[in-house]
Amino acid sequence: MNKKRITWIELLRIAACIGVIGIHAGSQHFRDTALDSGVWRVSNFYHGIFRFAVAVFVMISGTLYLDSKRNWSLKKLWRKNILQIAAAYAFWQFFYAVYRIVVAGNTEGPVLFLKKVLIYCSSSYFHLWYLPMLAGLLAVTPLLWEIVNCERGKKWEEYLLLLFLIFKILPYTMNCFSFPLKEYVMDLMYTVQPGMVVDYAGYFVLGHYLSHYEIPKRMEKTVYILGVALIITAILLCQIMSPREGREIQAYYENFTLAGFFWGSAVFLFFKNYVSRIQWTEKQEEVICRLGSYTFGIYLIHAFFRDILHRAGVDSMMIGITFIAIPMVMICIFVLSCIGVILIKKIPVLGKWIV
Repeated sequence: MNKKRITWIELLRIAACIGVIGIHAGSQHFRDTALDSGVWRVSNFYHGIFRFAVAVFVMISGTLYLDSKRNWSLKKLWRKNILQIAAAYAFWQFFYAVYRIVVAGNTEGPVLFLKKVLIYCSSSYFHLWYLPMLAGLLAVTPLLWEIVNCERGKKWEEYLLLLFLIFKILPYTMNCFSFPLKEYVMDLMYTVQPGMVVDYAGYFVLGHYLSHYEIPKRMEKTVYILGVALIITAILLCQIMSPREGREIQAYYENFTLAGFFWGSAVFLFFKNYVSRIQWTEKQEEVICRLGSYTFGIYLIHAFFRDILHRAGVDSMMIGITFIAIPMVMICIFVLSCIGVILIKKIPVLGKWIV
């Protein structure tokens, strides 16, 4: 077993990685099928049920980076952790920019090609937004670490989580619904507007809190009940409201809704309190930890294989039963991405920095 890795966290990391792939596999025909069709309903279901993924990824980072046993070195933080994220982001932004240009056939001359690359690289590719956000979180991590590990750390964490609920989770959830004077109420609630890094810092701290402190069994049970009930309700609301509005609605189960908050928390607690009790052999733990170490690279490269498979006709509509087709696509994407990461890691120097 790799002593530097915790098995249940690696399993949770793998589950979150599969969740991200599930969201993106289910979205292949999310916007080009009828909103009242079975295909769309199944896609919406997978979108919702895997929504724990991003929140859990951030919570895992908070669990590890805010651990009291860490001795923070700003030099190491910037030269290793943040620089590696920046290098991976720059490489994959460039990779996906070139890929999209080549696929579109817009390669008329080096000047135009370079101009298009710069345009594509000016904004994050659809799944790469996570890297700048994570780099921002790491930049403020030493400050958060001092807060959560001080003598009154638990009280400060509870205070930060309360602010997270009041200023982010509650307003985001309320904005999903229509009610009298909504515009004025929301303007009032958004008087304080945390940026994206500060927003996700809530999940960052939540991961440390749930892993570091034991919460009462009654509260844990409440989190499970709310997590399941709210995510199912959110999925049903999206299915009901989308045909009525004539457009795809995902707002009810996004990352900063109560559904997203409690569903992510429920999944995290389940792995921490129950999956962690499973007894694995040393060989099994080694395999789990190795696969967990591939998830960063899988996250980065899976969009490439998703597109390749889609162009080859391997997508959520490749067979008549969409409910089965999406998991099949997920398996294909995961396996190909895993193989891709293994091969990239064998590249001297480069492999260490980009996956």
